[in-house]
Amino acid sequence: MSRLLPSTLILAIALFTAAFAAAGTPSPSSLRDDEPSAASSVRLGGCPGTALSGFRCGRLTVPFERADPGLGTTPIAFAMRPRSDRSRPSLGTIFAAEGGPGYSSTGSASEYVATFGKLLNRRALVLVDQRGTGMSRALHCPGSQAAKVSDQVILARCAAELGPRFESYRTSAGADDLAAVRRALGLGRIVLYGDSYGTYLAQSYAYRHGKTLKALVLDSAYPTSGESPWYPSGPRTGLRSLKLSCARSPKCHGDARARLGRAVHKLRKTRRGAVPLADLIWSAGYTPPQGYLKVNNAVSGLSRGDSKLYDRLTKGGGGGYGAVKAYSHAEEMVVSCNDYPMLWKKDASEPQRRLQLKRSIAAYPAKRFAPFTPAEIARSIFINYRYCLTAPAPGPFYEPPQAAGAKAPGAPVLVVSGEMDDVTTATEGRYTAQPFPHARQFIPPNAGHVNALYYPRGPAARKIRAFVGRHG
Repeated sequence: MSRLLPSTLILAIALFTAAFAAAGTPSPSSLRDDEPSAASSVRLGGCPGTALSGFRCGRLTVPFERADPGLGTTPIAFAMRPRSDRSRPSLGTIFAAEGGPGYSSTGSASEYVATFGKLLNRRALVLVDQRGTGMSRALHCPGSQAAKVSDQVILARCAAELGPRFESYRTSAGADDLAAVRRALGLGRIVLYGDSYGTYLAQSYAYRHGKTLKALVLDSAYPTSGESPWYPSGPRTGLRSLKLSCARSPKCHGDARARLGRAVHKLRKTRRGAVPLADLIWSAGYTPPQGYLKVNNAVSGLSRGDSKLYDRLTKGGGGGYGAVKAYSHAEEMVVSCNDYPMLWKKDASEPQRRLQLKRSIAAYPAKRFAPFTPAEIARSIFINYRYCLTAPAPGPFYEPPQAAGAKAPGAPVLVVSGEMDDVTTATEGRYTAQPFPHARQFIPPNAGHVNALYYPRGPAARKIRAFVGRHG
């Protein structure tokens, strides 16, 4: 579920470490919806070595496991941008959570500032780097950023290195870390915005700390419970968007789905395989409709016997994942294996998991993703969690993002889903909104994944600003 947003970040020096879990912490209703008050137990200072202009930085130290402090502690770094208009009273604080998992929230500071715009005149903005990302001790397992060995090998190395702390990199713990920062800053109710995986984290926060929310924005969301491990709406949205983008373009002619079917048949016949083409469709969900039109052009070329564009688009980069403080590939793998549904049982052994995977593929309706087969989709980026076959089984401290029986809070909720987003689909957005009693969904036409952060003047960003202005 990665959101592939480039970001740059250098480690900032935090000025204060605070423990905040002691008894007697003020209740949310007794605190202000404002910047740090007298109730704050953390100091904010500069952010040297970063691009966080206008922000002040701080850090907390939290246990890896709140139920067993003996497993040690980990830093949680954050940055706050005070409201720009000090002549009028504050209207509260917005927290923003980045996606991946693996990307740092502070690394997307400029995008958040642009998206929220004039809302920040009278509202503070807080960005918390999830444990294992950015300034919160970015997780780095041997070889995890180089992309020179398989992800299954990397995941096994992470498991060996982290030991019992492997399950500490999970969404529910990240949600509690957000709550810890809110408490340490002496804040009451907040507006929480999450994008992509950040919506997953934000939902977990809502189920665990719902009374502290003024409003919740879930931008490109997928649900924390009830999701099929096949993520079936992803491939179907990609296939529909490929056809729809062609139908809406005056330069695209003919039946895009029929062309795709012929291309898939040719790729199989020449033993090149169709999985890279499925991956190409998935990636188009970030830049629709142009991305899908480019895929269609590549498919058209394949049909004519010209594979130059297809070869160029599917050629692997091979350059690794870049700076770990901008994006931790290890963090993404570990959190994904801990929290996402799989095509096998997590408490099974690795040989059992492999057998269960084969059975899941064999049992799935053969034409559900036509012209692709279930086996091809299972190997594609639409699912792409085979590396979790080597992950350890859940341990004694594991808590799912949404506990069984947990009730959604009554705060107003906005779910934004791009019409052509096949990464986190409009169908998944609808499932996400259903449990919340005061939720609405907005589906901007032709939009892809996290459209609001890429196009801060577009309809998605405008809808978000209007919602927060009304409810937050």
